[in-house]
Amino acid sequence: MRKRLFQIIRATSVFGLGFLLLIAAPLLPAADKVDYLKEIKPIFAEKCYACHSSLKQEAELRLETRELMLNGGDSGSVLKPGKPAQSLILERILAKEDEQMPPPEEGSRLTDHEITLIKAWIAQGAITPKEEIPGSPKDHWAFQPPVKAKIPGDSTTQNPIDAFLEAQRQKQGIVTVSPASKRVLLRRVYIDLIGLPPTQEELRNFVNDSDKDAYQKVVRKLLASPQHGERWGRHWMDIWRYTDWYGLGKQLRYSQKHIWHWRDWIVESLNRDSSYAEMVQDMLAADELKPTDHEALRATGFLARHYYLFNRTTWLDSTLEHTSKAFLGLTMNCAKCHDHKYDPLTHQDYYQMRAIFEPYQVRLDALPGETNLEKNGLPRIFDAHADAKTYLHIRGNEKEPDESQEMQPAPPELFTFDVFKVSQVNLPPEAHHPGIRDFVLKDQLKAADVKIATAEKSAQQAKQQLAKLEQAAQTELVQQKNPIKVLPFLIDDFKTAQPELWTMGPGQWAFQEGKLIQTKTGYGRAYLRTKQDHPQNFKATFKFKTTGGDKWRSVGLAFDVTEKREKMIYLSAVQPGSKLQVSYNEGSKSVYPAEARHGCEVNLNEPYELEIKVRDQLVNVALNGEHAISYRLPLQRESGKIDLLAFDAAAEFEMINVSSLSADEEMIEGKQTMKPSLALAKAKSKAATLSLQTAQLSKAALQTAFAADKAQYAKLPEAKQTELTQAAALAARKYELAQAEEKLAKAEEKLEAATGAAKKKVEKEIAAAKKQLATAKQALNNPGEKYTRVRASLKALEGPAEKEASRLQPYPQTSTGRRAAFARWVTHRQNPLTARVAVNHIWLRHFGQPLVEDVTDFGLRSKQPLQHHLLDWLAVEFMEHNWSMKHLHELMTTSKAYQLSSSTIGADQRTQKKDSENHYYWRHNIVRMESEIIRDSLLHLAGELDLTRGGPTIDPAKNPDSKRRSMYFTTSRDAKDKFLSMFDAADIFACYRRNESVVPQQALALANSKVSLQMARKISEQIRKAHPELSDQEFVKHAYEKILCVEPTPQELAICLTALTETQSVLKTAKNKNSVWRSRENLVHALLNHNDFITIR
Repeated sequence: MRKRLFQIIRATSVFGLGFLLLIAAPLLPAADKVDYLKEIKPIFAEKCYACHSSLKQEAELRLETRELMLNGGDSGSVLKPGKPAQSLILERILAKEDEQMPPPEEGSRLTDHEITLIKAWIAQGAITPKEEIPGSPKDHWAFQPPVKAKIPGDSTTQNPIDAFLEAQRQKQGIVTVSPASKRVLLRRVYIDLIGLPPTQEELRNFVNDSDKDAYQKVVRKLLASPQHGERWGRHWMDIWRYTDWYGLGKQLRYSQKHIWHWRDWIVESLNRDSSYAEMVQDMLAADELKPTDHEALRATGFLARHYYLFNRTTWLDSTLEHTSKAFLGLTMNCAKCHDHKYDPLTHQDYYQMRAIFEPYQVRLDALPGETNLEKNGLPRIFDAHADAKTYLHIRGNEKEPDESQEMQPAPPELFTFDVFKVSQVNLPPEAHHPGIRDFVLKDQLKAADVKIATAEKSAQQAKQQLAKLEQAAQTELVQQKNPIKVLPFLIDDFKTAQPELWTMGPGQWAFQEGKLIQTKTGYGRAYLRTKQDHPQNFKATFKFKTTGGDKWRSVGLAFDVTEKREKMIYLSAVQPGSKLQVSYNEGSKSVYPAEARHGCEVNLNEPYELEIKVRDQLVNVALNGEHAISYRLPLQRESGKIDLLAFDAAAEFEMINVSSLSADEEMIEGKQTMKPSLALAKAKSKAATLSLQTAQLSKAALQTAFAADKAQYAKLPEAKQTELTQAAALAARKYELAQAEEKLAKAEEKLEAATGAAKKKVEKEIAAAKKQLATAKQALNNPGEKYTRVRASLKALEGPAEKEASRLQPYPQTSTGRRAAFARWVTHRQNPLTARVAVNHIWLRHFGQPLVEDVTDFGLRSKQPLQHHLLDWLAVEFMEHNWSMKHLHELMTTSKAYQLSSSTIGADQRTQKKDSENHYYWRHNIVRMESEIIRDSLLHLAGELDLTRGGPTIDPAKNPDSKRRSMYFTTSRDAKDKFLSMFDAADIFACYRRNESVVPQQALALANSKVSLQMARKISEQIRKAHPELSDQEFVKHAYEKILCVEPTPQELAICLTALTETQSVLKTAKNKNSVWRSRENLVHALLNHNDFITIR
C-alpha cells in the first residue's frame, strides 16, 4: 500500500534534507502579508483535499481549517504557527520519493512559489478567518432529493417561475425591464420551440390578435408541431453526443452504421411528449426492458454510439463519463485513476459502475423490407458476455488490473436510496434469435425470389448463346464447303516500295533488308497513307517492332482518316504507363477513353502483331493473338483512308494485310474478354443452369431452416421438432451439394477461358471443387440434424482481429439485468440529480444561461445556485407531471420572465449595476442562433426548406444542394457541412453547451456562401411575385418584417432607401435591365447578414 501523509511518526528534532531545504527557502518580504483564502487554501484544495478532507481522511488528518490542522492526525498536530521549521506539514511537502506529499502518483509536486507562500503563512502565524468545519460531502445540496418549496406570494395568479424569481428580485431591489414587443417575442418563441422563424402571415395574425390567451395558443400550437421534435431533438443530440459512424474506408471504427434510427427515435419521442424517465430507461436498457419493441430498441443507439473498434477500455471509459455527465451531472471520469479529488466518488465506485456496462456489446438487426445490413439495419445493444469480469485498474492503467477482487455492479455509494436491484432477464426468442421474426422470412424469401429470377435470366441467356453458337458451327461447316469470299484491300510485305498503294507522309522512311524502316523521333507524327478509301467494315493485321523514340514511342494504325478527323489504334512504349489504346478526335480535341485502354508491357525491339476488326462503330483489337480491347465508338463512321503511323517512334514494319470484314466474322461486344467458343458456351450454360439450381435450393433451405428455428421455441412435441430439424438438415445438405456442383462448373468454365500459366491455377481450383463435391455427396447420404440457422443480425467486431465466425455465434438467451437496474436507479424519484440536470439543460436553452453554471458537474465544486428553490420546484414539478418536457416548455415560455425584453434601453440603472450578469433574470438574455438554425431559417424564409422528417443521413459533400433540415446532415469526425462548421456546430466529442463565437469567417460565410446568395435571390423573387408593384419604401418594410420580424426604424428606413437608390444608379450605368429588383435582392442579402438575423433577442 502507498504510504500516506503522517503514517510514519518522526522525531520532531530530526528534519533531515527536508529541514535543510526549508531553511534554504527564501521568505517573502515581511510586509507581504499572505492571504489565506486567496493564496493558501486554493493550494491545499488542489493538492491535499482529495486525501485529507471531509471526502477522505488518510492518517485521520483533515486540512480544511486551521483548527483541524492544529488537531492533526495520527502523527499529531501538523501546524506550529510562527514556526515553519517545526510544522510537519511543510516537512512532508518538502520530502522526497515515498514520503513526498502529495505522492507522485496522486499529483504534481508543489512549485517553489507555493512552498514559499506556505512557509511565509506559517511564519506569519498561520492566520485564517474563522471558518466552520465542513460537513459531510454527502450533505451537498445536489445530493439531497429536491423538495417542492412553497410558491412565494399568490400561486394562483402567476406562473410559479415568476413567483420565485420576483421574490428574489424584491429582496435585492431588482427591477425588471418591460415585456418584449409582440414581434420580438413571437420570433423568439418560434425559434426556441421549432427552430424556424414565423412567416409574415403568422406574425401579423399574432400582432393583430387581442385575445389575452393568444400567446399561450401560439406556444401550444408550436409544441404540437412536428418541427418541435426536430428543434429539441438537435439539443438532446448535442447533450447525448450524437455522431454518425466513421472509420477508415469501409472499416467501421467509431459509432455505428445506421445510427440515424436513434436520431429519429429522439425526434419522435419528443413529439409524442414521451416521459423523459422512460426515454432515459430506453436509452440505457431497452434491450432488457422492452426486448422485442424495435421502436424502443432504437433508443439504445445512445450506448451503441460509444463503440470503438480498437480498445474496449476506451469505449467503456467514454460510456461511463458521458452517461454520468448527461444524466447525473457527475464527473465520474475523474475517479478512473484514483478517488475523485473533489466529490465523494471513489476509485472503486468507478469500476463498480463499469461493471454495470461490462457485458454489453453492439449488434445490427435486420429491419422489415431490407435484408442487406449494409443498406439498412437497427444498431442496438445487448449483453453478449454475462461472465465478463471487472477489475479495478491500478492508477487507471488497464495493463495493471487488481485481480484480487472482482468489482460488483453498483452505482456510486454516496447515494443512500437503495433501489439498485439486479435481476437476470430471460429474453423472449425473438430477442436472442431475431431470425425467427415473421418479416425476416418474408423479406428473405423475396430476396431469394429475386436471386432465382436473376439466375433464370442468366441461364436463359446462356442457353440462347449456346444455341446461337451451335447454329454458327453448323453454318461454318456449310461455309467450309462453300466459303464466303473476302475481298482483299491491301497486302504489303514491305520488301519493295509500292507507290501505287501509299502516299508517303512526314518522317524518314526507307526500305531495308526486306522491311519498312522509319527512323525520325521526337515530338511529331510520321505516316504512310493509303491512296484509296478502305472498306467500311474491315479487318487489318500488321506486324512491327518499336526500336526507339524519346518519350511516347507510339506505333499504330489510323482509319476513317479525312482532312480533319480520324480514329486510331496504337501501341505505346511510354514509361511509365505503356499501353494499347483506341482514340479518336473531335475537331482539334483528341479523346482517349479509359474503357478503350489496355495497360500492358511494351518493350523496344520486340515483335508485335496487332489485329484490328471494325464493324460499324464496334472496334475489336487483339495483341499477339489475344483479345485486348472491345470498344464501341460514340460517333458516326465516315469514309476515309488508313494511315500506318509512328509518333515519336523509330520502327520496323514487317507486313500489313487489310481486307473487308466477313459478314460471319465473330465480334466481341462490351466487356467480353475473348471470342466466344462453343466449348466455353457449353461450360457457361452448365454453370448458369447449376446457379439456378443453387438459388432454388437456397430458398428451400431457408424455408425449412425457419420452420425448424421456430419449432425450437414453439413448445411443439419433441418428435415434431426432430422432424423439422431433420428436414432442415436434409435441405441444407442438398443446398451444399448444389453449391459444390456450381463451384465445379464455374471452375470448368474458367478453365475453358484460361490461357497460358492461368490454366494451372484453375486446375487447382477444379481439384479443390471436386473434393468439396465428393464431401457434399457423402454428407447427403447422412444429412444428420445440423443446418444453418436463419440470420437476421450481425454482431459488431469486438476488435480488428475478431474472426467472422465469432460474429455469427448465437446470442445469449438471457441478459444480466444490470443496465435495467441502473436505468431504474437513474430515473427513481429519490435520485437527486436526474430531474435537476434535465431541468437545467432545458432552462439553459430557453433563458440563455443555466441555473447551475456547469451543466455537467453538480458535484461539490458546484455551489448551490442562486435560484435553487426554483430549480428544485421545477425538478419535482417535472417528475410529478410524468417527466413531461412539453409541460416544462410551456411553463417556461409562458412565464413573464421569458417574455421580458432583452434590451437594456431604459432599464433601471441600479439593477444594471447590481446584476450586470442577469442572475435574477430581470431581462431576457440575448443568444446566437445555432448553426443549423441559421441555415434552416435561410431556406425557410425562401420557401425552399424540405420538411420531410427522418431517414438516412445526407452526406453534405455528395448532396450540397439538399434542402432538408440541417440536423439530417451526416455529422461525424470526418464528415461535416462547411457552412455549419463556421457557426459553432456541435462537437461530437462533447457538446453539453454550445459555444458562441464571433469570428470574421462567419461574416464571410453569410456574405459569400452559395446558400446565402441563392436564398437572398429566392426571397427577393418571392416578394416580387407576391407584390410586384411595391415602392422602395414598401419593399424595405416588407423585407424587414419577413427577415427580421420587425419594422425598420426611421433611421434604418432612410439608410436602406439611400442604399437602394445608389445601387440602382450603379446598375443602370452597367446597363442592367432589372436594376430595381437586383438592388432589392442586394438589400435582402444585406439583411440576411444583419446581426439581428442570427440573434435571438
